[in-house]
Amino acid sequence: MIYALGAAAVLASYWLGGWYWCLVYAVVAAAQWRTPPRMVLALAVPLVWVALFAIKGDRRLFFPFALYQAIAFGLAWRGSFAAGAAFIVALFTLIRIEQEASFRVIAVELMVAVVAVLVGGACRRYGPIMAAGAASLVALAGLLL
Repeated sequence: MIYALGAAAVLASYWLGGWYWCLVYAVVAAAQWRTPPRMVLALAVPLVWVALFAIKGDRRLFFPFALYQAIAFGLAWRGSFAAGAAFIVALFTLIRIEQEASFRVIAVELMVAVVAVLVGGACRRYGPIMAAGAASLVALAGLLL
């Protein structure tokens, strides 16, 4: 049942946001499928960003969505947290290049993403993982909005 909800969430991300959102969402969902109880929370929160994008049409919401997904993927990755988070940040950057974002915009997004990943990694190591990581990520992502 939980896997069906995960698949439905991935399809909803495609329907509401398009293939950019769905690609990032599907990669993180695949990593979360190993831990079904955590999967529900990890997939529900970013779906809010996708729904807000569908309602507002603001492409800038893709940035906090991708940062949240980077933290979630880093937490689910079996290797190091930084490697998992860096993979999603790299995927996000490639998507932004494909969207023809300016170099300046991509540079600012990368700087904020690195800080968010560092804060998320510190929260993972030294504090409550999910709450502190999510709160710091949302706060940092809001800097660009």
